[in-house]
Amino acid sequence: MAIKAAQRVREGLAELIRLVNDADTPTADARMVLEESKAFGAQVAVLQADAAALVAARDRHGDGGVGVLAQAAGLSKREAASQVKTVEKLQEMPAVRDALEAGEISVANARTLATTCEKTSAEQVEQDGDLLAQAAVLSPEQFSREAGRWAAKRQVDDGEELYRRQRARRRLSFWDGDDGMVHLRGELDPVTAAKVHKRFLQEAERLRRMDLHSPGGEKRSLNQRMADALDTLTSHGGIYSRADRRSREADSAGDGGDNQCGCGVKPSADITIVQHLSADGTKAFAEVAGGGVIPQSVLEEHFCNGAIRGVVFSGEGVPLWHGHAKRLATKAQMAALRARYGACGGCGADMWVSDGHHIEPVSQGGRTDIDNLMLLCWICHQKVHRHGWREVPDGRGLYTIAPPERIRYGPARAPDSPTAHGPPAPGPLFTVS
Repeated sequence: MAIKAAQRVREGLAELIRLVNDADTPTADARMVLEESKAFGAQVAVLQADAAALVAARDRHGDGGVGVLAQAAGLSKREAASQVKTVEKLQEMPAVRDALEAGEISVANARTLATTCEKTSAEQVEQDGDLLAQAAVLSPEQFSREAGRWAAKRQVDDGEELYRRQRARRRLSFWDGDDGMVHLRGELDPVTAAKVHKRFLQEAERLRRMDLHSPGGEKRSLNQRMADALDTLTSHGGIYSRADRRSREADSAGDGGDNQCGCGVKPSADITIVQHLSADGTKAFAEVAGGGVIPQSVLEEHFCNGAIRGVVFSGEGVPLWHGHAKRLATKAQMAALRARYGACGGCGADMWVSDGHHIEPVSQGGRTDIDNLMLLCWICHQKVHRHGWREVPDGRGLYTIAPPERIRYGPARAPDSPTAHGPPAPGPLFTVS
């Protein structure tokens, strides 16, 4: 019976293909087929995952059906694993699965809901009618952003653990292809990706303008310019390396520069980070504009090293107030910090590879005064913002950093024998260092 049903589906799809390729088919019919294909695709995805799970369970494959789905449906292992995982999560959210099977939401948005369920809970996703309504009408790109914001408002740890996992997954690899080309593949966390993307787009635009002023030269496509940007940005021909040379020349002439990146290079990619506040100002989350949600620790890190421009929006998105951009540590303050510290306040690294860091965070009212600034290298800066290290006085009127306070349990020992005057006072169970 299942074989005959599958044959009928194939015959029906073949008939639809013939109809849309018929010159006499009305445009309205073609549009209707496109709209219905959303449901076809969703139903096929659920059918494949369910059938693969059934086969895997009966044959005891132990992988939930990933292997058999990849082999039978011609999918990659990664695609098959994603499909199986999504359908498994939908078992916990029957309303979402019903909407997927009915074609009300796309496979991509169902996958986003499954991921959102992992960040919060299946019950929260199921009970939020507005979220499901958005899944039905928004494109996958739009819904991914909205679902990320929705989850950020409900996550206990502000997304810190997710961001750390993303950072741990960063990678870049090269390998030689069979066609003689060298292939490049990588994954980046949202903040790093936004910076790199901005740099590549800026360099690609510079290359486009070069092409315009070279009448007989090559007219490169955007993809070709992006590939060439990789070469120029990592060589002496890129716009940032030239800025590096100019800055070093200025340093050698006695001008210390007003940058904070510590390398003699002004920040090479400006990205926008948006902090969302609730109406009463008690709940907040941040995101890279056009990208994903980021935890508060990453926001604090950029408060230390970014150019801040305040913009206040109404609930309808209307700008109500614009502030002025301000680099948080001025040229004079950086010179004073280098003179006071002489090196990184944490590990003693060279002062020219160290940043200005706010001891009391800007988000908590910390001022950009010299007494609230210290010098930290990139590694020590990461320890403070991402690993919980503390700023502590070093005894010289300056600051250093110390590991986070952790409970350290002492060695186990036998209890003291009771005395005639009652039990002894209990000894310390742990020490704090």
